[in-house]
Amino acid sequence: MKLLIVRLSSIGDVIQGIPCLVALKESFPDWKISWLVEETSEAVLRGHPHLDQLFVLKRKWRTRTGGESRKDGVRNFLQTWQAIRGEHFDAAIDLQGLFKSGLWTWLSHAPRRIGHNRTREFAHAFLNEYVSDRPMFDPRYPLIDRYLEPAKTLGADLSKARYVLPPTSKTTVAEVDALLQSPDRNPQWIAFCPWSAWKSKNWPADFWKELLESLREEHRILLIGSSAESPHIPKLMEREHPHVKNLVGQTTLPTLMEIFRRCRLVVGPDTGPMHLANATGVPKILMLFGSTSWRRSGPYGSGHASLSLDLDCQPCFQRICPLEHQNCLKQLGPKTVLQKIRELLAIQRKPEVLSGCE
Repeated sequence: MKLLIVRLSSIGDVIQGIPCLVALKESFPDWKISWLVEETSEAVLRGHPHLDQLFVLKRKWRTRTGGESRKDGVRNFLQTWQAIRGEHFDAAIDLQGLFKSGLWTWLSHAPRRIGHNRTREFAHAFLNEYVSDRPMFDPRYPLIDRYLEPAKTLGADLSKARYVLPPTSKTTVAEVDALLQSPDRNPQWIAFCPWSAWKSKNWPADFWKELLESLREEHRILLIGSSAESPHIPKLMEREHPHVKNLVGQTTLPTLMEIFRRCRLVVGPDTGPMHLANATGVPKILMLFGSTSWRRSGPYGSGHASLSLDLDCQPCFQRICPLEHQNCLKQLGPKTVLQKIRELLAIQRKPEVLSGCE
């Protein structure tokens, strides 16, 4: 069997699709399994021990700027299409459920095109096998379980589903040693990942500041974020502190994987870095939920936790609060989060991956 998995983006969703890959490959080790992903999420799959081949699609072919960048993207599109067709896949799975992923599933020319019905953008029209009619944003159904449904249809043993990431290179380990100014690789840090691309997921900056000030005297803390978040640092810390290391804008996906392996706790909203932390096996994950559902996207593994007020308006799955108040996060106070963090740090039990969500 030659199988293609299509999950192009985003980083957090690609990561949550990995247990599907693992369940399939460990159930059928003789199968040749490939994955089509966009370049922004390539690093979490490049060199994956359960993948036989990785196809990487550049997003430049959709740019409006034109010029060489657009031409390079179009060339990549056509080359990727030709390479995928040349593999003569027996089956293709659309994990994403968007027009672009459904289109690529169809372009693979696989005789079996498997995925969910009732998808967005009529992506299901490209498929010929449906695993369920479950709505895309069922707030009570874990996303990983949704991604495992195609694997179940193909006969995989779902007890084999778990997170596996590519191995860390010696170069990446050395980079992280330099960033942390320490070769100590024992889990000891607490990482804060305060920001998301969705405003409706972001806990107030004043709350993060209070939480940081409450913990920094007794714990070593890392601040994680993209370079775009650098202007927000003064809202969290007015001056440098010996127990707080600001890594905002200084990490890549490979270095983040290694950094999280050195953390005992990671705190943040429903974002790609949080799911990456979960996948690396961080002992404790605490996710703060606003517009999305903790039951759908909360961390997997015993010992982890989610905090959500479960207001009547939650989850709305909107990027900006449609009621313009964001009470789902403004009413989730720092004292509640601090108490949960202290509870988690007091429990030293190692989590079992994919066993449930608190």
